[in-house]
Amino acid sequence: MKQFVFLIDLGEDKREYKIPASGMTEAVAKLKEVKNQLKQENYAKFKIQFKGVIYENAS
Repeated sequence: MKQFVFLIDLGEDKREYKIPASGMTEAVAKLKEVKNQLKQENYAKFKIQFKGVIYENAS
């Protein structure tokens, strides 16, 4: 399992989301849920940026 890190710029502040997923496709699907929640919270404009991957148990 990996953690995909996304940076979401809401204009006034920035939030970092770590999404546990097995692959990028699953992470993007979960990120779409976060995006829909932000739209419901009345954030009209925001930018999403992929920051990186954290590999768990990488030894």
